[in-house]
Amino acid sequence: MTELLLRGSPVGSIGSCSADGWIGSTVFERWLNHCIQHVKASTTNKILLVLDGHSSHKSLEAVELARRSGVTMICLPLHTTHRMQPLDLTVFGPLKNYNWECDKWTVAHPGRRITQFD
Repeated sequence: MTELLLRGSPVGSIGSCSADGWIGSTVFERWLNHCIQHVKASTTNKILLVLDGHSSHKSLEAVELARRSGVTMICLPLHTTHRMQPLDLTVFGPLKNYNWECDKWTVAHPGRRITQFD
């Protein structure tokens, strides 16, 4: 891990690498600790964490850390996140469509800027 990988990231960001280049339970647990600290999760300030079904999210240490810290982890079923990711369906999906429409408009109207009236 080199600090150069964090250049331009928000203050307080962390980075982590594994020997094989894949996320593992140790990297996930480090991230989970960081997340708990920054969202101030506790047994009186519970949070919901929606995850894909990757095995790194299912270590005993991660589950126990989440329970102690007031974090409820929900894993989406394997190979379904492209259909079930809540933010993709409700926030990012519509934004992607908006971006595609802006691209089509820009091609159809060369040299013009999109305004609020377009």
